[in-house]
Amino acid sequence: MRIGNGTPAGETGATGIRSLIAALTSETWLTGRPDGTQSERLVKDWQYDGSRTVLHLKLRDDVYFHDGTKLDAALAVKILTGTAEHAADEGVRSFESIKAVSAPGADSVDVTLSEPNAFVVPDLSIATVRAPGSTTIGTGPYVLARRDDQGAQLSAFPKYYRGQPSITEITLTNYRTQRNAWAALMRSDIDMLYEVSRDAVDFVAADTTVHTYTAPRPYYIPLVFNVRNRVLANPEVRKAINEALDKDALVRDGMNGKGRPADGPIWPEHWARSQSSPTFHYDPDAARRRLDAAGFKVGKGDAPSRLSFNCIVFADDSRFERLAVLVQKQLADVGIDVHLEPVKTQAIVARLQAGDFDAALFEMYGRSVSYAYDFWHSRKDARLNTGYTSADAVFDRIRRSKSQDEMRAGVAELARVLYEDPPAAFIAWQQASRAVSARFDVGAERDRDILSNVWQWRMVGSSTQTSR
Repeated sequence: MRIGNGTPAGETGATGIRSLIAALTSETWLTGRPDGTQSERLVKDWQYDGSRTVLHLKLRDDVYFHDGTKLDAALAVKILTGTAEHAADEGVRSFESIKAVSAPGADSVDVTLSEPNAFVVPDLSIATVRAPGSTTIGTGPYVLARRDDQGAQLSAFPKYYRGQPSITEITLTNYRTQRNAWAALMRSDIDMLYEVSRDAVDFVAADTTVHTYTAPRPYYIPLVFNVRNRVLANPEVRKAINEALDKDALVRDGMNGKGRPADGPIWPEHWARSQSSPTFHYDPDAARRRLDAAGFKVGKGDAPSRLSFNCIVFADDSRFERLAVLVQKQLADVGIDVHLEPVKTQAIVARLQAGDFDAALFEMYGRSVSYAYDFWHSRKDARLNTGYTSADAVFDRIRRSKSQDEMRAGVAELARVLYEDPPAAFIAWQQASRAVSARFDVGAERDRDILSNVWQWRMVGSSTQTSR
């Protein structure tokens, strides 16, 4: 099978290919379900002791790495210890709570925590498992055979524990633009378009030789506020901005309808999220009244705006360009002047961490509550440096929760805090669309990314692969 990725190779363009390679070659300890719960993967059973500071893990006994090494308890201890030591770099900061990892049996691992941390188990469905000292040797259904700026070559892993993949080889190719990639799909030069842009989905879907699959993407788009800014320090201004934004229109016109409005950083289907949480509603008149009451009156003459601030946006990602302009227009309608500043991806990350911005429009991962903690808690090494501290206490309570009831109560309280003192205007959750030649039977499931079961795909008319 030939897969095309419609972004240029290099600093930002390799992102799609990199994540695709990771999805096909490596796995996580557990699998995260759409509702925020976990199911087995490399770990088949898990439970805490009474103090919730020792997590007992039971491993599968039929898992092998691509180099032929079997995953046993001793190796799992080494991998988990390494992940804990580099928790921030691995994107699982909850693992910083890991004090020790031991192997009481050949297939048993004990993870000892310095304190109860409700994020550790969910983050086992995020932490990637690779052979020690390697960035490419995993336990996934495919082996990385070649990688360069133009793409990569993958081969089926015959010892994959869930069954040998039906598709024996996968070629990944980078194209400079999305248009180049879907043109290759139309010419049958490739069999799959990894990510179909929002603007091209309807066009690609109209071609009867391909099938288009859309699923929720666990990334939300916020307009983030730096509360150190003199104007944005006022919570009434931040509330007014939330009231001034028509999120339905932003999704419809700025994202071609490929998303849903957001009201916070917690995944909409997460089991701990309350559907009765307070939310902002589009009401530009209320926004104007709120700004008037806060002393931000409409100006006269050459400066009619009530207030102004700069907003940094991705300079190399067209998905955000139209959305940013629409946000700018909607806020201008209530007298807020937003100056858009395009910034390269790597520079935008550095500026967010340094707090060098007034506002920013970008995307964040949001299926795990631990990521909401990492982004919105003001800890010293937080992913965002906004000066916002109002949610720290409730985030700490959520992290230390010992039961589902405590977690639900904490998430409900978080929603209240983020409403009364908003750190951002949470705009939308996204969707991902993929297009595959009709020659392939992908066994699509509702609201699930088809990439999760590539190893089970088969050519139409071939025998069905038995899974384990």
